[in-house]
Amino acid sequence: MSRDILVDDFLTIFISSTLVLIFGGFYVGIYTAVKVKLLKNWMMPLGYFFWILTAYCLYLMGSLMHVNELTAKALVVAAIGLLLLPHAVYYMQDHVHQENEH
Repeated sequence: MSRDILVDDFLTIFISSTLVLIFGGFYVGIYTAVKVKLLKNWMMPLGYFFWILTAYCLYLMGSLMHVNELTAKALVVAAIGLLLLPHAVYYMQDHVHQENEH
């Protein structure tokens, strides 16, 4: 059964998908800036708040678009991946830097 997207929901879907990119960028940017000591450690919760906003916008977008079960699972995996990816990248970069330090 196909469910159409309501015309009234188009603007909300468009804005929430745009905010996914913006809030996700703020999360990654704040996380990175704290790790390289451009921002103080107390700013990290603000970064995680932006991740929560990103996850909510993904949820809102998916629910308004009436995504199927597989796509909903993919959106959850994407949100978790966005949360964990900066941690993994920083860990690998820091580990390589410590191994190659002279």
